[in-house]
Amino acid sequence: MRRRYYCDYCDKSFIDDLDARKKHLQSSYHIKLRNLHYELHRDPRTILKEECEKTPCRRFLSNGVCQFSGICKYTHYTPEQLWEIKLRVDSEEQGKQIRVPTMESWLQTYSEKHSKENTDLVHIPWSYPEQLEHRTDLPPSIKKLKPEHFVQENFEEWGK
Repeated sequence: MRRRYYCDYCDKSFIDDLDARKKHLQSSYHIKLRNLHYELHRDPRTILKEECEKTPCRRFLSNGVCQFSGICKYTHYTPEQLWEIKLRVDSEEQGKQIRVPTMESWLQTYSEKHSKENTDLVHIPWSYPEQLEHRTDLPPSIKKLKPEHFVQENFEEWGK
């Protein structure tokens, strides 16, 4: 009986033949799973450096899934996730003394960098369209919240 080769990445075994092993190791499925495995163990500084240079993946942003996941040349991190990684890297560098720019300024820089390439890819979810600010016919769920809306402290009525 011939020896069998077991691939940890793919959770698959096959006859240990040079041609079969070479074919398997060069397959896109194996490469995708290997890249996913190594991505889980990357250093946050490396992730930040590599992912900030990439443009956002349209498939991943619209569907939440990308068929190329491990081998996609675009980033699958949202600006918020990149911000969290940046905070983690900065806290490691400064010995837990976090002194970083605000998220809004960092997102502005990030969106400016990628707006030159693809203007419709970076979407900041909490920005409010200026054309809606002065309209009075909007339902309450769409109106822009202001600090004055949170002054009322009568919370006993909630949940009844």
